[in-house]
Amino acid sequence: MADRYDPIAGETRALHRKFEALIEPHRQSLWSYCRYLTGSPWDGEDLFQETLLKAFATMAQMWHPVAYRSYLFRIATNTRIDVMRRKRLPIEPYEETESHVSTCRKIDPTELIEVVEMLVQHLPPRQIAVLLLMEVFGFVASEVAGMVRMTEGSVYAVLHRARANVRRYWDAVPKQVPTELQETEAALIETLLQAMRDGDSERIIGMLEESVHNDAQPGLQEYSKQEMIDGSWGHRGPAQLVSLKTLWGRKVFVVLVETDEGPALHDIREFEFDNGRIVYNRGFYFCKELLFEAGKHLGVPVQLQKAPGIDWRS
Repeated sequence: MADRYDPIAGETRALHRKFEALIEPHRQSLWSYCRYLTGSPWDGEDLFQETLLKAFATMAQMWHPVAYRSYLFRIATNTRIDVMRRKRLPIEPYEETESHVSTCRKIDPTELIEVVEMLVQHLPPRQIAVLLLMEVFGFVASEVAGMVRMTEGSVYAVLHRARANVRRYWDAVPKQVPTELQETEAALIETLLQAMRDGDSERIIGMLEESVHNDAQPGLQEYSKQEMIDGSWGHRGPAQLVSLKTLWGRKVFVVLVETDEGPALHDIREFEFDNGRIVYNRGFYFCKELLFEAGKHLGVPVQLQKAPGIDWRS
């Protein structure tokens, strides 16, 4: 099986481990920023992973010393704004303000975090970005200007307007209601859930489409049933306790394992179906920040040591 791998893959993984060590001090704050910027832990995780991929891919283009925290936040901010542009959502123009002192009262970061996930649906992306970068993550206007591709004066104008809009929307934003599953999909999910609880490997494999995509970024990608059988399926580990829960508005499979300290969060999974077959499996097995946040939400500790060589005890 080893001869199927491209020789450059091992070298790339070694470089990626060095990159991970460099950005480790900034991972948690970056993940939190991505979550608040998108308004969802799920979308935030996607933005977080895309940011890390872009940051790693562009490192070879850097010819000057890098301030890694600003570098990562800049990529995340512009990736989000570019997504909004593609969706044809408005990116508002702003006139520069002569005063660098906003007439709107500074917003307490704790209060802002409580409401920002709902405000994302109502405020332009640049307002959200500037508000978070300056009010929550402590960047100054001169730093933020480069991140959002604006002049420093325009940043202050955005901050002023964002603070005013937060006050206006504070009590007006409706609560999000989880969407119900379609009846057919609900039946498939129940069948899969029971098979996972029973440890019925043959039944689970039988539900997979031949071209199924097993997406466990940032650690693993498999693009067929056979790749899964030859690869990740042989490393399933100890017996698992599986339940279906609504987490941050989504129905997901929550996977626990028994440890010496009791049940611990092992993985979170999502599945997509087409014509009664699993065509996409998204696992969050390697997503440390999301799993720890989910563990808090679910009231269960996270498994700190698991294959292949994962150790999150520090």
